[in-house]
Amino acid sequence: MPSEEDIVERLRRRAARARDRYPEDADDPATLVGGLIQDYEAAAQEIQRMRDALKSLSREALRAMLG
Repeated sequence: MPSEEDIVERLRRRAARARDRYPEDADDPATLVGGLIQDYEAAAQEIQRMRDALKSLSREALRAMLG
């Protein structure tokens, strides 16, 4: 099973590689590369947001259990 770092960092590395490989298309979301970069970055941000929310919920649940 991938570690917590793996999926987010892998998506960010893929975005960086695509940006480096196709710099002329990287900032244009209408191109395949630009769209993929945006998708990679959006997925990484959403996964990170979900992780943070789960950590917060876990802390709240633990506080509630401990009284």
